[in-house]
Amino acid sequence: MRGRASALSRRGALAGLGAAPFVRARAATMPTLTVCGFHGPFQKAFQAAVIAPFLRLHPGVAVVYRPIMNSAQLLALLRLERAAPRIDVAIADISISILATAEQLLAPLSDGEVPNRAAIPDWGRGRNFNGLAFSRDNLALVYDSRAIPAAPESWMDLGRPALVDQVCMPVEDTRGVALLPVLTRMAGGDYRASIDPGLALMRRFAPNVASWNAQPDLYTLLLAQTAALGVGWNGRGQMIGRANPGTIRAVIPREGSVAQINTINLAAGSAHAALGATFIDHALSVETQAAFARMAFYGPTNAQVVLPESLSDGIFGGPAVAAREMHLDWTFISAHYGNWIRRIQREVISA
Repeated sequence: MRGRASALSRRGALAGLGAAPFVRARAATMPTLTVCGFHGPFQKAFQAAVIAPFLRLHPGVAVVYRPIMNSAQLLALLRLERAAPRIDVAIADISISILATAEQLLAPLSDGEVPNRAAIPDWGRGRNFNGLAFSRDNLALVYDSRAIPAAPESWMDLGRPALVDQVCMPVEDTRGVALLPVLTRMAGGDYRASIDPGLALMRRFAPNVASWNAQPDLYTLLLAQTAALGVGWNGRGQMIGRANPGTIRAVIPREGSVAQINTINLAAGSAHAALGATFIDHALSVETQAAFARMAFYGPTNAQVVLPESLSDGIFGGPAVAAREMHLDWTFISAHYGNWIRRIQREVISA
């Protein structure tokens, strides 16, 4: 969903990702806020749950949503536009937020600028990144319910003998980096000491893999019945499954998953910094967070949000599974990200 590997070299693709105006076109008489975030179902839910209410509250403002394929492309854009930023508010996974903060591409946010910052837990407003946690997602098994009537329950189902040449594992990005700690824990190890146990377990799934690089994406392959099972993101799998009943579903395995955090950030040098901070505060409000959770199946980060039990189970997998959720040391992960990707490529995919 938000993979970094290889994307940094595809800068040419950035030109095709133009800004998408929402509700109001860019108007010379209005201050225009540019929000850069993920494309597809995320964009649709974000526009409905976050941008539309903001525009109703601020009728003298225009908002443009600039879609990106993943966080790596956002980082490339921030770097390219460092001298003259065109992005005001940026949505990115936490590992990219850490990198962008270290490169001074993101501006710090205070409680005074963003009052709802106080409702975000400590893990969502860390010292090593300037943004704030906007949503939580979980790595999941996404499957075609037409091919697999009984929901898979374990990460080990990736190696189920009946699924030879039917598994899609796009793990040369954040999905692989997030999966390794889970597999390492399952094998009795600690990812901070060594990911060797996780790599060994990942290699056991390799004979079933028909594709390591889902094009255009895992969910499209599942909808087209080109694959039956894959590693994806719960929120996107839930959204696409709801839009296409009786096709794909997402499930968080009983061994637990990883709390993947998306951050919302103010770009350093934004020409609309005050308006951007106001928008971020709105995105973190109880009402907005609850609405986005209902539409997108992403967990809220505002601690005051209370979700219905059925929705909470859909997002986190139920109390027993949620208790197994891993909260990674993202500073450690960010420092080892590139090496882990290279090891997946060399020791799993190539092998």
